[in-house]
Amino acid sequence: MERKEKVMLRTSWISILGNAFLSLAKIAIGFFAGSLAVLSDGLDSASDVITSFVILVVAPIISRPPNSKFAYGREKAENIASTVLSFAIFFMGCQMLVTSVRHVIRPESAELPSSLAIVVTIVSIFGKLLLALYQFRQGKKIESSLLRANAINMRNDVIISVGVLLGLAFTFVLKMPILDPIIALLISLYIIYSSIGIFKDANLVLMDGVSDVSIYNKIIKAVEKVPGAYNPHRIRSSQIGNMYNIVLDIESNGHITLTEAHQIAQKVEDSIKKSIDNVYDIVVHVEPIGNKHREEKYGINKENLQIS
Repeated sequence: MERKEKVMLRTSWISILGNAFLSLAKIAIGFFAGSLAVLSDGLDSASDVITSFVILVVAPIISRPPNSKFAYGREKAENIASTVLSFAIFFMGCQMLVTSVRHVIRPESAELPSSLAIVVTIVSIFGKLLLALYQFRQGKKIESSLLRANAINMRNDVIISVGVLLGLAFTFVLKMPILDPIIALLISLYIIYSSIGIFKDANLVLMDGVSDVSIYNKIIKAVEKVPGAYNPHRIRSSQIGNMYNIVLDIESNGHITLTEAHQIAQKVEDSIKKSIDNVYDIVVHVEPIGNKHREEKYGINKENLQIS
């Protein structure tokens, strides 16, 4: 955990410095060159600076060991921070959307942007690409879903900058300044869309959901591989960070000893861990075969797996 924290902190600082430089350059040149598209691209890079600051703050928190107050640790601090971040990005996108729409409605006041807008966009494409590759390599090294997700976000920013570059090229070739605010409008819509995606992903974890429901099918198949373990039911899974917390009931021969029942439960745990990566904890409750189950409100089994 200490090594993971150090890598996350170092990567975050590099991301902050790199994105801050690109963001300030695009915002300044977008403003002076009169390009709304470059200005909105700069605001999108500013959101990456905020994201990196979030990682910087959250990394030491999630690395703290569990205690009596936080028995499962503090991994969900990442999701709480992401929820707050999504609102900030959403507000930024809405502000840019309003400005873009205003310039589209009044095209007669628009002028062709300066050629400096093209230069800073080309620099941004190469800079973002290098930052994205670095984030992805570091995320893969320490198995950090947060760094990998941030790398994907930066890769998407490269695509946005390429779109801005093409739009600026067409703007100069066709002598149509109206294209610039239209591109800015599209970028602002993408920023709003990405903020909604961040909000949904973060709150899925906070509401004890799972991003991949196929995990239940994997759990059932893993139990069926264990001799003496039958009818996996009342299966519940939630995520703690990028790790799975799993609770389930199984049935076994009611005449075996407690030691034998424990051994079967242990084999079930081992089988699930072989089938599923990133398991935080597993709790297996053993019942005798044919035990009358109380009507349970929660949990997944073979019968309701397809329904969910």
